[in-house]
Amino acid sequence: MNKMIKVCLIALMAATTTTAFAHHHHHHRGTGFAIGAGILGAGLLASTIYDATHPRPYVAPAPVVVAPQPVVVAPQPQVVVQQPQVVVQQPAPVVVQQPVGHYENRVQNVWVEGRYVDQTTPQGAVVRTWQPGHYEQQQTQVWVTP
Repeated sequence: MNKMIKVCLIALMAATTTTAFAHHHHHHRGTGFAIGAGILGAGLLASTIYDATHPRPYVAPAPVVVAPQPVVVAPQPQVVVQQPQVVVQQPAPVVVQQPVGHYENRVQNVWVEGRYVDQTTPQGAVVRTWQPGHYEQQQTQVWVTP
C-alpha cells in the first residue's frame, strides 16, 4: 500500500477511536465500533512500521535486447534484351513507263482586267492613268497526248 494512504488511514482510525472513547459514557452501543476501529488502526500502524524497517529489495527489469534485422543482399537480376529479327523486304521492281505524248507551245488569248498604271515623268512626277481591259496573247506549254 502507498505510504501516504497508510498514514491517512491511521490518522482517521486514531481520530475515530479517540472520538468513540470520548463519547463512550453517553452512548453504550458504540463500543464495538471503537474497538474494531482501534484494532484496524493498530494493524495499519504495524504494517507501516514493518514496511519502513524492512524495505523491499529493488529488482531491476530484465534488459531488452533488440537484434537488428539481417541485411539481405540479392544480386541484381540480369536483363537479357533480344533484338528483333530484321526482315528486309525487297521492294517491287519499279516499272518506268515512258510517257506517251509531248509538250507543245501554244498561244492563247487571255482577258486582262482594266487597271490604273503609275508612270513617272522625266521631272519625277508620278502620273496615274487608266488602262482599260483587253485581251493579251500568252504563250503556254500544253501536254499533248496522241
